[in-house]
Amino acid sequence: MNSGGIHAQSGAFELPLSFTLLAFFTFGVTGALAGVRRGYDIIGVAFLALIAAGGGGLIRDGLLLSSGPASILTDARYLFVVLIAVIVTLAFHRQVHRFGRAIAVVDSLGLGAFAVIGVQRTLEAGLSAPAAMLGGTLTAVGGGLLRDVLVREEPLLFKPGQFYALVAVGGAGLYLSLARWSGWTPNRSALVTIAAVFVVRMLAIRYNWRTNPLYREPSQAA
Repeated sequence: MNSGGIHAQSGAFELPLSFTLLAFFTFGVTGALAGVRRGYDIIGVAFLALIAAGGGGLIRDGLLLSSGPASILTDARYLFVVLIAVIVTLAFHRQVHRFGRAIAVVDSLGLGAFAVIGVQRTLEAGLSAPAAMLGGTLTAVGGGLLRDVLVREEPLLFKPGQFYALVAVGGAGLYLSLARWSGWTPNRSALVTIAAVFVVRMLAIRYNWRTNPLYREPSQAA
């Protein structure tokens, strides 16, 4: 992501820097918590926070777009806010559960925003609509995928569970559709998409909407 959002083309959606930093902070906390729960030292905790916060952009820019280093590596403000997330998590990790709802709210806003930014960045690179969907989804959920792989856990992205990656895919598709075919400005399309992703994600948490396995092994006879 670029500092404060996307600036590559006139009228493109621009995410306020304060919002971007808050989303990086929240995703950093989730990574740091994963490290604390695994009993990692400060280096391990900090590295997982960095990956959880910026991994989606790293995958998108490094593999899909081949556009050089992701902004988390070129803008010191992103690294600084991840460091703050590490410090806060280490200091208050026993109390973090009390702020679970607030973290879920910011995470849900960040999910939609990062999906939008991923789609926009991919379109600006001249890639196709399916590639833009992939870019948006990777930006939104790639950090969590890398985090789980690094701690040797089956990625949550691959397992049936509460709507998350599915919401990111839907958000990427919604923004792509609105930005290309609705006649709306990128800003309006992005705001509607972020709001829609937020509402669906909050409803999924409230009512525990979940995906189901496509196939179950038949039970063995005794």
